[in-house]
Amino acid sequence: MSTTTLTMNTPELALAALEAAAEKFNTATEHLTLATRTALMLVAGPLLGLAFVVVLPLASVMLTAYYGAKLIAAHSARIAGHVKNVALFFAAPFVGLAYIVALPFVGFGTLVYMGVKAARK
Repeated sequence: MSTTTLTMNTPELALAALEAAAEKFNTATEHLTLATRTALMLVAGPLLGLAFVVVLPLASVMLTAYYGAKLIAAHSARIAGHVKNVALFFAAPFVGLAYIVALPFVGFGTLVYMGVKAARK
């Protein structure tokens, strides 16, 4: 059994891109007047908040799917065994029901076979 180490480099890359964007914004707003900067912040603040509200749930679902797929790929043999056991667990009542339905007919067929066999002697 091998051990696979998962690294979380995707969030770190996103954070680095966000820091680079913040630095560009800071250099762009250095030479603005106070009134212009205040007006820009009043407009940009809610829009930035809205962007985070829209993007963060999507990003979390995507990251969860990404790391889940990596985890499944790393442990596929063990997961396949568990999936087989769970499938058998859920199939067992239906197999039992099939036996309950079929066994009276099997028993009656066996009884008829034995009767015909005894009648031929």
